[in-house]
Amino acid sequence: GYTANPIESEGSYTKALRSLNFTAEVMDGLLLRGAASETLMRPALTDLAYKRTANFNSFRFTDGNPNLKPTYAKQWELGLEKYFDNGGLLAASYFWKEIEGVVRSQLTGTVPDVTKYNANGTIDGVYDFDVYQPVNASGSYDVSGIEVVGILPFSMFTPMLEGYGINANYTMLDSSLTGQSTLGIPTPPVGLSDETYNVTLYYENEAFDARVSYNYRSEYVEGIGYEMYPIWRDGYGQFDISLGYRLTDNMQLSIKGINITDEATTGYTMHPSFPTMNELSGRRISIGLRADF
Repeated sequence: GYTANPIESEGSYTKALRSLNFTAEVMDGLLLRGAASETLMRPALTDLAYKRTANFNSFRFTDGNPNLKPTYAKQWELGLEKYFDNGGLLAASYFWKEIEGVVRSQLTGTVPDVTKYNANGTIDGVYDFDVYQPVNASGSYDVSGIEVVGILPFSMFTPMLEGYGINANYTMLDSSLTGQSTLGIPTPPVGLSDETYNVTLYYENEAFDARVSYNYRSEYVEGIGYEMYPIWRDGYGQFDISLGYRLTDNMQLSIKGINITDEATTGYTMHPSFPTMNELSGRRISIGLRADF
């Protein structure tokens, strides 16, 4: 709301970010790659703005924090890549990150004796309101994992499978961070799944191409709710298809299908017995015609 005493705040930070990359050919077609760097992610402007919003149902104020600092990360990666003459690739890498100053919502104070009014203007009561703000969490946490990538035209095995192939990738993560809610519930890092993978089978020639893909990510914390409990999104996978046919040199017909098995997106808070969502976006089929002039 309006204040007769405007509030001003300013801050600054200085950080030199270093990076190093190298590539070495171990043998013909086999590369060893390594990288090390320091990075930063600036806070969102909505978190920096000193504004206050009120939730009169949960007796809670949510403030911005103009004193937020960036989130810093130190990271390195080491991997091997094997290239084949027909365009195939096999690659595997291990990566590690140390992340410091993660922005998290935290109880920072209490405003006593806040008057709550009813819609008709009468007084509902006088309450104490908790104040939550985004803050830079103290300490740091590690994220490490492996990534495996394969691009394999089947013609590398036999000429009879010319045009067929598979693209696949798999990532597995592990994190040292487990916060704690006021209800004693673990709060892992927001947005990190332990496993993600994608597999695509394809066929293509000069006139026709077809692809069938499956994408999956395991459950993850979508956000942090009231009392700092995690809001979970269940593991989810879906099938997509894509077909294309070149009618002429300048015209191509395409058909695409998204979520063709009509999978649902589900989520919960605290425990699977407390669901928060069951969303059916449905399968989507699109037909397109492209012409080049």
